[in-house]
Amino acid sequence: MNDRVERFEKHIRCLESNNEGLKEAVRQLLSEPAMKKKVIYIVGGGPSLAGLSLASLRKRTTIAVNKSIFDVPDPDHFITMDFTFLRKIQHRAVEFQDIHTNKVFVANLKPSYMKEKHGRIVDVRSDMTYVLKDFNMIVKSYETEGIGYSFQEFRTGENTGFCALQLAVLLGFKKIYLLGIDLSCGDKTHYHNGYSGQTARKFRPKLDKYATYFITALREMKRIKPNIQVYSCCETSCLNEVIDYVPYERILR
Repeated sequence: MNDRVERFEKHIRCLESNNEGLKEAVRQLLSEPAMKKKVIYIVGGGPSLAGLSLASLRKRTTIAVNKSIFDVPDPDHFITMDFTFLRKIQHRAVEFQDIHTNKVFVANLKPSYMKEKHGRIVDVRSDMTYVLKDFNMIVKSYETEGIGYSFQEFRTGENTGFCALQLAVLLGFKKIYLLGIDLSCGDKTHYHNGYSGQTARKFRPKLDKYATYFITALREMKRIKPNIQVYSCCETSCLNEVIDYVPYERILR
């Protein structure tokens, strides 16, 4: 296990025990040279990244969202709230396990059918227990809207891209770039072909709902935490109405 994962696991143990320990662990995480400027790049799966090389993100602090973990070089964090993610990547399971990063699973416990039993996450509709041994950290979330300023207030926005934004805020980053967080699509739903059977027509209503959560949170952050700057790197994103757009090519010069 590399030093970065060991430090993150210390962060997890402190999170489970007391808030003072959590603060100290976060301070240690953010003291790494790569994090000194408190800048982070969140990489989603939006079609705006099609054909772009992500190699320039190497040695930059990143959060890989869902299947972008296979394309982001040496990501610092990986996050998903999709329990079916591991099933979707069964054919790449070994590759996933070999990527040494801080793997975060967000358990959305707001629905009444999702429960925590004996320290495990259970879907009581089918009595299915989530098997989460491949993750370094399990975040339990009970709320959807807005933005949280502690892990106990973690918001999901009902999508993993939003969870990545929430994680970046909680880890103390002051400049956050959103890459592939398009919240819109043409004929393609993602820059990769990882979700077979998902059509743009069926996906667009979901994106519209996700966009509402993002816009609400970003407006709240502008009011309450104006020192946190969030930038969109997708020219067609609806988020450009509330945050500044910066071309992908410019931020990676």
